[in-house]
Amino acid sequence: MKIYEKLSKECCQVELSSKRKDEVLEELVSLLKKSTALSEIDDEKILDSLWEREKLGSTGLGNGIAIPHCKIDGLTDFFLAIATSKKGVHFEALDNKKVHIIFLMIGPDDKPNEHLQLLSTISRILRDEKTKNELLKAQSPEAIYETVVMASREKLQKSVLTETQKLMIIILYEQKYLEDILELLIELGIKGSTVIDSIGMGGILTKVPLFADFINFLGQNKNFSKTILALVSGTELVSIVKEIEGIMGDLDKRSGAAIIALDVSMVKGTMESM
Repeated sequence: MKIYEKLSKECCQVELSSKRKDEVLEELVSLLKKSTALSEIDDEKILDSLWEREKLGSTGLGNGIAIPHCKIDGLTDFFLAIATSKKGVHFEALDNKKVHIIFLMIGPDDKPNEHLQLLSTISRILRDEKTKNELLKAQSPEAIYETVVMASREKLQKSVLTETQKLMIIILYEQKYLEDILELLIELGIKGSTVIDSIGMGGILTKVPLFADFINFLGQNKNFSKTILALVSGTELVSIVKEIEGIMGDLDKRSGAAIIALDVSMVKGTMESM
């Protein structure tokens, strides 16, 4: 889904005037309502829905970013607004630090897959330090808009041609990358990933008396892994591997992860659970 098709220059703002979370949400809703398509949606309805979502956990992700979002019944499309604050806003972020970039999103209550895809795309764009710095340096709404457009186009994947599917297997020992990889798959429209708790060879051998004195050599903290299974097409595979290496680095030059792809001759049913 193309973010820049859901965002307008009128819904971009440099330097929020509000400093508190409640005031900031009100200011962002007013900014969002500059979209004429939202003229019939009451401000209070949006605010109430945003606060209901915040009760589930703060959308202040940490690292200076917040992505407040909610579902609104009666909407048929998604709407975005983005604002910056150099001084920062107290947003009850997960790292307890001030937030400097806030991306507001509202959407229909009957399109959860699209909602997740947009959230993942926004999150990945804002995690890029270059993009964050350009947004914070922006001197006008137009500059913010152009930065988002350029960043989202760089992330946009080409439509995938129908072809023989591949079973992509990602074995991941460095579990700190798990969420980033799953967000990437959601962003690319792959909703059927399955994650399995797995154990490496070291986790078995260190329990065998013969190898007990090798526990430190085998690496006790790297015994456990996550194995991700996903069905992808051949044309997707190359770009997915490239994106994962963009997150983790060259997999041929490091340990802790491996990607294996197998041809699939038959699929019956679906792995999708969202």
